[in-house]
Amino acid sequence: MAKPAPPPTQDTLDPSAHCPFYDTTLKKMFGNPELYAKAFPHSWEAEQFRAEQYDLSIFTPSILHPDYAPKTTTPTYAQAAGSGPGKKKRGSRRASATEVARDGDREIKTPLSLPQVSRRFFASRSNPAPHALAQHIASTFPDIAAATLSESNCLLPKGFIAKVNNRGAISLTGTNPNTPAESYTPYFDALTRRLNQSFPVGDNPWLTFTQAPTTVQLAIHSIPTDVLPEDDEQLFTFIKNSVHNAKAVTIGAARYLNKDRAARLSKQATSVVVSVNPEDVPILTPALFRFSRRLKVEKTMQANRYTQCTNCYRFGHAYARCTQKHPSCPYCALHHNRSAHRCQNPTCPKGGDSKAISGCCPTSPPHYPNCGDDHDAFSRACRARPVPPPQREAPAPSDEELSEACSDSEEAMDVGDDGRPAPSTPEAPPAQTVDLSTPRPVRQSKDTHAPPSGSQPAPTGQGLPPLTPYKTSGPSRK
Repeated sequence: MAKPAPPPTQDTLDPSAHCPFYDTTLKKMFGNPELYAKAFPHSWEAEQFRAEQYDLSIFTPSILHPDYAPKTTTPTYAQAAGSGPGKKKRGSRRASATEVARDGDREIKTPLSLPQVSRRFFASRSNPAPHALAQHIASTFPDIAAATLSESNCLLPKGFIAKVNNRGAISLTGTNPNTPAESYTPYFDALTRRLNQSFPVGDNPWLTFTQAPTTVQLAIHSIPTDVLPEDDEQLFTFIKNSVHNAKAVTIGAARYLNKDRAARLSKQATSVVVSVNPEDVPILTPALFRFSRRLKVEKTMQANRYTQCTNCYRFGHAYARCTQKHPSCPYCALHHNRSAHRCQNPTCPKGGDSKAISGCCPTSPPHYPNCGDDHDAFSRACRARPVPPPQREAPAPSDEELSEACSDSEEAMDVGDDGRPAPSTPEAPPAQTVDLSTPRPVRQSKDTHAPPSGSQPAPTGQGLPPLTPYKTSGPSRK
C-alpha cells in the first residue's frame, strides 16, 4: 500500500495558491489556510488557523481567482548559466547576468495608489472660525509649504492641494499617489510655524498639523445590556477585549449608539459603535459571535436633518435607512427611478421623451410630494427643505494684512498642480461620527469672504516660536 504524500513544504508549495486573502472587489475569500499552515507553521496565518479564526467553508481556491498566476522564483545566475555536471542540450546557451537581472525586474509591480484620506493632513484653528483670506490661503500655501520642506532638506514629494473650510481649518493632500501623510510627520511643526507667520491670525492661530483620521465606524447591534459594564467609561476596555477575543482585531474607540442611558437600560439589547482600521472591516462584518449570540455588524450611516434620501427624496435619513418599499421619481413623484423618467410628449422640445429631464415641457410638469408644489425634489426654494442656521461671518482684513498676504504670495515658489479636485477638510483632530438616532445640522462647505473694510490690529502670533520668513531673490521688505 502506497504511503500518503507528505505535507507540502516551503520549497514545493506555491504561497500565492494557498495564502488566505480577501478580494475587496469580488468580496470573496481565497486560498487554503489549512495547507498554508502546514507549510508555514510559524506564520501569522498558521497561528490564526490554529486558533480557529478561519471559516474554511467560505474560502475559494486561489487558482480560480481572475488574476492568479503561479509564483515563479527568479533563478540565480549559477542556475541560469546551467552550472553542474552533465552535457548541455543541443541548441541551449547560458543566460547572461544581464538577462537574469532583467527577468527579475519584470516581476516588480507598481505600488497601488493610496486613497486621498491617507495622503491628507490638516490644521484647525484654536477657536474654529472662518478666515477672511480662505481662498487666498488655499491658492498660495501649497507653494509656501513646498518652500518650507525644501528649507528642511525634505526629500519627499512637495506637491499639495490645499483647501480651507468655513471653520478656518486648512488641509493639505499630497499629489503623489504613493506617499502617505504620515511621512510628513517630522515636518508638521515647521509647516505650522510657517502657516501662522505667512497669514494674519490675530489671537486665533492654527494648531499643529495632524494626520487625517482613516478609521471606519462599525455598529455592533443586539449586545445584551446585562453584560455591559455599569460605568460608561469602562465600555471601551470591555468591548476592546471582547472583539479581540473573538476576531483578534484591535479597535481604536467605542461608544454607545444611543446616548440616553435610561433608554438603553430599559431595553434588553443595545448597539455600540467601534472604530477599526479599514483592513479589519471584512473580518468583523457582517456578523460577530459573542455572548452566545450572533451580533450584526455594519458600517454606520451618517445622516442628519439635511440629508436627502435618494429613494423617497425626503430629508432626515439616508438611502440605507429608508422604509419606503418603492422608489419615487424626484421629477414627477411617480413610482419609478430617476433614470426611468420620460416625457409623454413624443415631440418634446428638450428631448424629454428619450432621457430624464425635469420640467422639459407642459406635458410633464414637475411635482414634489413633500410639499405638493410644482417643482422637483432638488429645488432650493422648496418649503419642505430644512433651512440651515445662519453662517457666522469672518472679520474683514485690514489693508495692511491684505498687502502682506499678497506680498507673501508673490515670493512663494511655483509647484505644479495635477489638476485633481480639492478634497474635503476635517474640522477637528479627533474623528467625529454622527449618530443614526440623533441628527445634527450639516456643516457648510461654502467659504465665507468679507470685503476689506476698516482696520484691525496686526497679527500678534503669541505663543509661536520665531522663524525667519522665507524670501527669494529681490529687494527686501521693511
